[in-house]
Formats: sequence, structure tokens, C-alpha cells
Amino acid sequence: MAEKDKFASIADSGKPNAGRIYDYLLGGNHNFEVDRMAADQVVRLMPFFPKLCKLVRWFLGEAVRRLCEQGYTQFIDFASGLPTVDHIHQVAPPGTKVIYSDIDPVTVAYGQEIIKDNPSVRYGVCPAQKPEELLNSPLVQQFFDANRKVAIGFNGVAYFLPDEKLQHSMKILHDWAGKDSRLFLCDLGFEKTEINTSTGKEMDALYQRIGQPIYPRDRKTLETLTRPWKLREPGLQPLEEWVGVKEAVAEQSRSEGFAMIGAIFGK
Repeated sequence: MAEKDKFASIADSGKPNAGRIYDYLLGGNHNFEVDRMAADQVVRLMPFFPKLCKLVRWFLGEAVRRLCEQGYTQFIDFASGLPTVDHIHQVAPPGTKVIYSDIDPVTVAYGQEIIKDNPSVRYGVCPAQKPEELLNSPLVQQFFDANRKVAIGFNGVAYFLPDEKLQHSMKILHDWAGKDSRLFLCDLGFEKTEINTSTGKEMDALYQRIGQPIYPRDRKTLETLTRPWKLREPGLQPLEEWVGVKEAVAEQSRSEGFAMIGAIFGK
């Protein structure tokens, strides 16, 4: 039995799943034909989208490596998707504690099966706009005990949250996290003059059709909404600069008026 098929009892192969679509775009094998068909529709409209997905995952890996080198041993991640293709527990040293979360129960159940043999990894249901549901749960309290020095991942989800919900999440996470905690986050980075261009409108229309509207914002707005977290060097940078890839990897999206940007924040 193929690896992707042994999870069929808990993963509905009859309709596309966002976590499995992302897995497919990253080159993973935890997906079904229905996911690949949905992903191909997205790619026809946005040919650069697979590159953006990979940039987000590469940024996550780079942030995790840097934070592990600085001594961080506990990670909480929001809107995690499937824990595959160089996700946190695969990049961090063995024994690093990781809690993944996602709004979709099917993705979480599927993910729990994938990581079930790893005692250092957990997966729970939680919407990114309500992080308190995870932070106040027995899952976090028992797994991390009283230690709240954590590194928090918030990648590829900020643009799905309206400003007030993103601001709420940032404040809740900041208030909960212990001294010296970190937040690593990436988002769509439109220039202010580009948000209402044809590309921005096309992206918005696409996500409206799949039931997930996006909320594009410029860099200055993102800096404001992430407070009280404090930007650490080198600040908000295009993801290709974080991961040291050639400009060509992201040149198509940049030519369309936006880039994926990311940063590591501190308390």
C-alpha cells in the first residue's frame, strides 16, 4: 500500500483539502487526485504559486534553524497544514518539542497519523485567529509544562485574516509567551500602490471562489498589526533574501506587484 493511501480511513479523498493541496504544491506525496486537480486549477490562474509555496516553506526552515542555533527547543505553529516536506520537526534537532495546529479537523487527523510515532510532536485543532484556544488547552499546558519560552510560527496565514483578527492573534500570542520568546511570520507584501492592481484583484477573486478571501496589506500596515511584537534584524525582508536563493525564484511574483515577506520578532 502506498504511503499516501494508508491514511484513507481518516482523509476524505472525495473532495480537495487545503493541507493536502499545499503538500502537493511542495512536492509531497500526502495528497489525492482531487487535491492535485484543484491545485492545477490554482496554478493555471497563478503560475508562480508553487514557487511562493516553496519560498514560505524554505523561510520556515531557515527561521527554525536560526532559532534552534539560538537555543530554542519549543515551537508552536499555526495553520500548519500537513507536517511533511521539511516542516519544523524535520528541520529542528531530535527532541525539539513541536506543537502543530490547523483549523481543519481532517488535516489535523491526517497530520496526527503522520507524526504519531514521534514523542516530541503534537497536533491540535485551532483557528489561527483564535490562538487562545490552543494556548489554554491541556495539550500546550501538559506538553510544555510551565516553560513559556517558545518560538511561534505564523506562516502563510496572515493574509487570510482581516486586520482586527490578525491584531488580536498577535496580542494574545505576545501576552502568553514568556520572556525572550520569538515569532516568525511571513505574509504577502504588496506595495501600497499595488494592492488594487489587476493582480491583486485576480488573487482576491480566486480565493473568494474557493471560499477563503484574502486581505492584502502593505509592509507598514503589517508592521503595525504585529505589535506589540518587536521586529528583530534584518526586519521584514523578501523571502528569497532570507533563504539566499536567486532573484529569479520570485521574479514573476515581484513583477506582478507583490512579494512574500517575512521576519523574526521578539518580545
